[in-house]
Order: sequence, then structure tokens, then C-alpha cells
Amino acid sequence: MPVNKPLGELKPGEKGRITKVSGDKGILRRLRDMGVIVGSEVEVERVAPLGDPVEVKIKGYHLAIRKEEALGIVVETNQVAGNLMPLALASPGEVVKVADIKAGRGLGRRLADMGLTPGTEVVVIDSHRSGPVVVQVRGAKLALGHGMAQKILVTR
Repeated sequence: MPVNKPLGELKPGEKGRITKVSGDKGILRRLRDMGVIVGSEVEVERVAPLGDPVEVKIKGYHLAIRKEEALGIVVETNQVAGNLMPLALASPGEVVKVADIKAGRGLGRRLADMGLTPGTEVVVIDSHRSGPVVVQVRGAKLALGHGMAQKILVTR
């Protein structure tokens, strides 16, 4: 079921199609020149620690925009609100299920070789911003870098 949300409220790894862009005339022109137009696919790559700016991937390139501007961009997602999140955001002790892997062929294959495939249950052992994300998958402990853990989308 599609959900309309402001782009500034999406979490890293969430994506959707732009349905509305609002703001003052100067901002609208600048966003349009950068490819932020109705109908474009957009994915949130990361959000700065204080929430501003928001880095998105649109039309094959990365774009950093201010949170205020991102709140004026409405995106239709195909996910139920709050259902998917990157593995890097899971709390220690939490049991999650892998829903999707947003990685290239090489990394996707490497993760599959480690047992991280859609439908697999994962227990988060340790997750700090400064170190690896340590998880238990099918009885084996794995240490994943944060960049890798951001590409693994899970559900609670």
C-alpha cells in the first residue's frame, strides 16, 4: 500500500517516487535543475547526525539537500511506514529479519555467502556508531562495517 511522506522524514535505505515538489521559486528552479522533478525515483542514502543535510540518490547521482527543502518534497513509497530500516540502525539484542539487500552484484554475493539473504533472521549483538555491527546469523557471529550494514534492509 503506497504511503506519501516528505522526503525529509524517510530513513536511509528508503526510496520512492516524487509526487510533489514545493517551495519558493528559487528553490524550485534549483531543485528542478538538479533533477528533482515529479515522477523521479529517489532513495535516501544517509542523513547527517543532526538531520541536516539529507543525502539522496536520484537519476544515478548523489545529491545533498537541506532538510527544510527535503520536507517540501513529497515521496510515494511502496513500503508500510516504519516497516523497513537499515541493519545499522537496529539495537543490540534486537531480532530482525532481512527483507532486502540494496547492494551491487559483488557485495550481494558476498553477503549471500555469509548467509545474509532475504527471509533470514538476524540477532544484533553489538551496534555502535564507531565500530562494526556485530550480528549472529544461523549460529555464526559476523562483524559488518556500517556501510555494509546500511545496505541490508530489515524488518522488526
